[in-house]
Amino acid sequence: MTQATLFVCSLCRFSRKEPTQNGLSGGEYLIQQLQSELQAKNLESVIQLQPVRCMAACSDACNATLTAADKITFVLSGLPPTESAPDLANFCQQYTAASEGKVPYKERPDIIRESTAFVLPPFPVPSTLSPAI
Repeated sequence: MTQATLFVCSLCRFSRKEPTQNGLSGGEYLIQQLQSELQAKNLESVIQLQPVRCMAACSDACNATLTAADKITFVLSGLPPTESAPDLANFCQQYTAASEGKVPYKERPDIIRESTAFVLPPFPVPSTLSPAI
């Protein structure tokens, strides 16, 4: 399995009308649930869960991005904070096992199919730094 990073916005609201529940934002709640799910699936060494302060898609909370070297990147938006963690953890497992991160569309959990905003090509990784000319 490939090492991947899952960025999750910690400022996302539960909904437009309900920014927090019990003192937690929707993003903070999702992050806590993901920590438990990744631990239960023994994925902590493969998936680096990285909270970020803003992903600039506040109207479509919760937002996350899954990326790894030499793999496509998934930008997810509109993840329900109370329901997404199990399916997102399953998707992380599929992603790390898949060649180039290409999890077949029909094999992705429903929540992932519904929340996929963008799929980006692998980012180029320079093999060596060239001196400036």
